[in-house]
Amino acid sequence: MHEIVVADLHGNLKLYELLLRVADSWRIASIFIAGDLAPRGGFRTIEGDETGDLVALQAEFFRRELFPLLESFFLTHQHTHVYAIFGNDDCRANEEMVRRFDEATPNFHLLNDRCVMLQDSRDMHTFFPDEVPLLSVVGYPYVPPGAGLLLDWVKHENRMAIQPLGEDPCADLLERGVWTTDRRPQSTIHEDLADLPGVVEAEAEYVPERAIHLFHSPPYDTPLDWVPPRGQHEFLRLPDHVGSVEVRRFIERTQPHLVLCGHCHESVVLGSYQATLGNTPCVNPGSQEHIDVLSLVQFDVYQPSRMRQLFINAD
Repeated sequence: MHEIVVADLHGNLKLYELLLRVADSWRIASIFIAGDLAPRGGFRTIEGDETGDLVALQAEFFRRELFPLLESFFLTHQHTHVYAIFGNDDCRANEEMVRRFDEATPNFHLLNDRCVMLQDSRDMHTFFPDEVPLLSVVGYPYVPPGAGLLLDWVKHENRMAIQPLGEDPCADLLERGVWTTDRRPQSTIHEDLADLPGVVEAEAEYVPERAIHLFHSPPYDTPLDWVPPRGQHEFLRLPDHVGSVEVRRFIERTQPHLVLCGHCHESVVLGSYQATLGNTPCVNPGSQEHIDVLSLVQFDVYQPSRMRQLFINAD
């Protein structure tokens, strides 16, 4: 099993360093990071009229910490590739910076709305064409409303634009939050996933059953999107599941090779790190970055039912 997935490290440098030590020790070929790469903090819009300076904080993390760490790692690990997407806590204003790092670094792949070949499958297929399929990796970072005030990677599920339970049903959450760029969503999650080949920047052939899908949002009402009980709102119990209905519908309809996601930190404890929808294995490694514990799942990308969950203390 030469692949691992993590999510929601939120700029914890201890855990990034531990992740790369694990990759070195286990001879990992592919590292997947399912969103929320950078630190959390205050907010700042491009006009600078909000408190805090999250854009600058995250830019500093990428430039001074994560990029040098990865560059040093890749010097001696030319056959290990990192595939990552942003999450709802990552500022879109810094996406161009990370894309430039991607372009300058052959082993790092930022997959926001993008599809690339899984390099390990290309290498293995060369020697074992009948045994090893050519696989691609496609990334989709968007989540439904309700996960916080930063809205760079938030879209409504569909045109009904139903608000999360507990929110004012007459208020549009997408008008009340914080944006770090001028880009606003022109489509819904449903519309995107209905035509994913037309939405993503395809650098490899996209066939769902031969694609690893990197989502930030887990599929709705599964062990992967379980959150702690949140009480009641006007006599209605708030839901314990906060994943995406449209992501789940997409998985059930297209049956991808494998789905890797994040977003819901506690689901690995309250639910499980794995679920199966139809024939598709789905994984959320969870996150315990607040206590410096690396939560990861190791798996075999060619036989994705072979996997195991590990928690590794960084101290």
